[in-house]
Amino acid sequence: MDMLGGAFGAELVRVDNFPYPEGACCAYVNSGRAALECILRSLPQHPARAFVPRFTCDTVLQPFARLGIPVLRYEMQGDLLIEAQPQLPESAGKSDLLLLTNYFGMSRPERLRELAKGHPGPCVVDASTALFAPPLQETPCFYSLRKFAGVPDGGVAVAPFPLQLPEEEDRSARAAVALWQRTELGAVASLPDFEALENRLNTAPRRMSPLTRALLGSIDWKRIALCRCKNYAALHERLGSINRFSLPQAPPSAPFCYPLLSGIPGLRDELVNAHMALPLFWPEVIRDTPPESPANRLARELLPIPLDQRYSADELCARLGEF
Repeated sequence: MDMLGGAFGAELVRVDNFPYPEGACCAYVNSGRAALECILRSLPQHPARAFVPRFTCDTVLQPFARLGIPVLRYEMQGDLLIEAQPQLPESAGKSDLLLLTNYFGMSRPERLRELAKGHPGPCVVDASTALFAPPLQETPCFYSLRKFAGVPDGGVAVAPFPLQLPEEEDRSARAAVALWQRTELGAVASLPDFEALENRLNTAPRRMSPLTRALLGSIDWKRIALCRCKNYAALHERLGSINRFSLPQAPPSAPFCYPLLSGIPGLRDELVNAHMALPLFWPEVIRDTPPESPANRLARELLPIPLDQRYSADELCARLGEF
């Protein structure tokens, strides 16, 4: 029981509209990769191998390595975001796990369901950049919170079976200095603190910290989803004609970003100069593939335009300049 009176902590308004209520089949942990490991440890049968898309960050491989599950990368044919078809070897069988990715919240649930049903073994959906995409009823998936809101840690695992929680609970109050630095000093000055925040998550999974739980309940997730959809619509109206991705007018769920693939020389530098964060999502692909290959070009040329809910559609479009 906490002490009545005394010094005050941060006062957070309770909103409580996070879309995934905690329960036996919904685990709150400290990162997306921890959520994946929670699912892997809870599967009815330990996978013999895991097939993982080439366009997947190396941090996602950590749980497989900790559990001794060999990883084989697979290529995809077709539109990466909408209708991609995994290219799996004929040897893929019932004991092999297939990791499917909902890229940026753009994947149709029917398509993911179709791919999962077509694989003879277990499937998991990587929804780490698709927080607002509801889970498939029969397929486990995992989410990451820090890509969508200001929290020091946070991952969610959802499965059609009970999940085994990590024994240890995270403590993130000291690491949360990055959030306050971002508020007071801005993005550039707080970058070292956010890098330290990221590095501390490269450990064995923990349960979600009490601080993040408190923040989780104080964030208006419905407002965030609505704002991101409005920003997406405005950017698509502005950029759809130059986008080589065939994106829908309305995405299946509130997206992480507006994925732009234009090939316009120098556009990334212009947008970065306009103070827009445009990370390279898959540096491993750039490192491991020939520069002239389609995979390498996609990894280099994808511009993930932020749909930052702190800004209106007009403010985002103003940053684009003449484009």
